[in-house]
Amino acid sequence: MKNLTKENQRPRQKARMFEILNYMAALTAIGLGVLSLTEGYGIGYFVISLFLMVLFIANGIFLKSTIAKGISNGILESKLQEKEILLKEVHHRVKNNLQTVSSLLSLQSRAIEDKKISSIIKSSQNRVVSMAMVHEMLYKRDDYTSKIALKPYVEELCEYLVRSVKGNDHNIDLNLDVGDFKLSIDTVIPLGLIINETVTNALKYGILENTEGEILVRLSKKGVNTYEMYLGDNGIGFPEDINPTTIKSLGLKLIHNLSRQLRGEAQRDMKSSGTYYQITFEEVIDDFNSVD
Repeated sequence: MKNLTKENQRPRQKARMFEILNYMAALTAIGLGVLSLTEGYGIGYFVISLFLMVLFIANGIFLKSTIAKGISNGILESKLQEKEILLKEVHHRVKNNLQTVSSLLSLQSRAIEDKKISSIIKSSQNRVVSMAMVHEMLYKRDDYTSKIALKPYVEELCEYLVRSVKGNDHNIDLNLDVGDFKLSIDTVIPLGLIINETVTNALKYGILENTEGEILVRLSKKGVNTYEMYLGDNGIGFPEDINPTTIKSLGLKLIHNLSRQLRGEAQRDMKSSGTYYQITFEEVIDDFNSVD
């Protein structure tokens, strides 16, 4: 009740007043009926008075039920609004915290002279940014409790990664073919991390220095809850015998582990030159598992 606005309370106060008036009218009607009998006006006046009394009481009960329902709906609506505001605040705080972590990692990478360690820290920063973008998109949207539009997220993430690794002046062509799909946050976060690892590896090791190259990300729906993502680059590629079990690279392991987390698998396309992966996955709803 404390959370209801004055605008919601005013019509309820009026309805309660009419309810009381109906009960008073019912008492008046029965009083007039009794008076008609005692004064000898006949049974007809008493029956009319009794009918009016029942009518006024029924109307009062209806108003009382309507008031109770209105108050209950008002309380539920108020609680829902509070919950949505809190959820929006959570996304805002998570986004800010992740951006703080990203800034700290960026400062740390600049302070380290060892290029290999600096590159590792930079990669961690990009992973944090890919997660922060999800919460930022949810925070900026009016319908922030719904699923996330995948197309703008993939575009923003890939453009950020290209700028982060190659700078503003580059020869990279982004070929993004992502439909207007909306997926849950538990699906988009690991999916974003897979894209982050694949695109980062392509920019660092596949497309060398300032050479021209293409980054491809194509996503299509295959079933009711099943999707396929084909992504990679047309760079120099790497030997076929290198796989997650024979390489120490965290990026390649993450691609395969995150695919399993999405109840899918990642397979390398050996027929195409460069490095391409075909990843099948399912949308995850309220079932976010840690990466093994």
